[in-house]
Amino acid sequence: MQDKYTQLNKAKRLALACLIFAASVFVLTVLLPKFYPNLQGAWWLGLIKMASEAALIGGLADWFAVTALFKPIPAKYPIPHTNIVASNKSVIANNLSLFVKEKFFHPEAIEKLIRDSDPAKGAGRWLSQDRNATRLSRFLCDAFAGVLRVLDDKPVKAFIAKTAQKGINQLDLRQLMATSLSAVTKERQHQVVLDRVLGKLASLLAEPETQIYIADTLVVWLKTEYSRIEKLLPSSWLSEQGALIAVKAVSSILEDVYEDEHHPIRHAFDEQVHEFLYELQHSPLMEKKVNSYREKIINDPALNAYVQQSWAKFHQWLLTSLEQQNGKAETKVSSLLNDLGTTLTQDSELAKAFNKHIGEAANYMAPELAEFLTRHIRDTINSWDEREMAEQVELNIGRDLQKVRINGTIVGGLIGAILFGIEALLGL
Repeated sequence: MQDKYTQLNKAKRLALACLIFAASVFVLTVLLPKFYPNLQGAWWLGLIKMASEAALIGGLADWFAVTALFKPIPAKYPIPHTNIVASNKSVIANNLSLFVKEKFFHPEAIEKLIRDSDPAKGAGRWLSQDRNATRLSRFLCDAFAGVLRVLDDKPVKAFIAKTAQKGINQLDLRQLMATSLSAVTKERQHQVVLDRVLGKLASLLAEPETQIYIADTLVVWLKTEYSRIEKLLPSSWLSEQGALIAVKAVSSILEDVYEDEHHPIRHAFDEQVHEFLYELQHSPLMEKKVNSYREKIINDPALNAYVQQSWAKFHQWLLTSLEQQNGKAETKVSSLLNDLGTTLTQDSELAKAFNKHIGEAANYMAPELAEFLTRHIRDTINSWDEREMAEQVELNIGRDLQKVRINGTIVGGLIGAILFGIEALLGL
């Protein structure tokens, strides 16, 4: 396949050949009567002469017009309005960028594109094929693995840790706690928490292991506090009975609290919670304590080491899973993508919703994208050298313009012949 330079030069040579042919025929028709006087006044020679003259004029005019687009004529002292492309570089840049912006990125064009292409159904058909879902799954796993490797880079890791620490230091932990606790107490959810705690305690006390633990604790207590008396008493029996009494007593209290919404313990719990909330919001001492806890959490070596070890293990496990060909991660993601594709092709409402959101996103992004692209087009064209720009434009459209020169030569010749015919008819 010929390159653009070869095609352009070939078109130029053909156009030049037509022009030379017209000029040669015209010169020949002028010289023939001088060498052959008997041809003087021959109608067919006049026809050829007029046609070739008109063809020569048409070809020269079109040569000038086409050449003036890309080159100055003459080169040293050019005629005005030649070298048009290079002279109007800024105008071309602005007009082309505005054309792209107005014709390709206005809301109506984007909506029509999305409506006609139906991207949700197209994506669904593509994803419903196992091969495509696997390819996209592999790409996503590789991309996420790349992100994890970037995060594991020492400078990046240090930057993230520094940023996180700075963010935690700037975090108003006291206000966060107060807001969270206020949201919980507003709907009396703290009482729900209390109910769950009471239920857990009741279940725990009902277990035999708990009762045995209480009995053993009582035996130890008797031996420690009343060692002499304990030797005279059946401590094991007393401990078992004491444990049962204690469990029954505590269970009875818990049941009373659980069933009575207005139990004094509930009111006391309410008071403690609201008192703590008030101190959290207004007490400088509480603020100091909370901030000290925050500093301890941030600067605790054991906690930091634990977090780093946990992250390292999770990071390595996730990276290994993502990098494994046909592993669990890739298979799972591929299955999800395949299911999504099947659903999009079968569920018209879901596809319509996807298209709607895609259209909204496109309309939202279009102005910014249009501005970026038009600015890029404008800046790129303005950065070109004028001569290079003219050469590139000629290289891409010059071959068709050489056909204009050929057509100008041919059409000029036909018009000359027609005019000769009209002149002959008028002379009759």
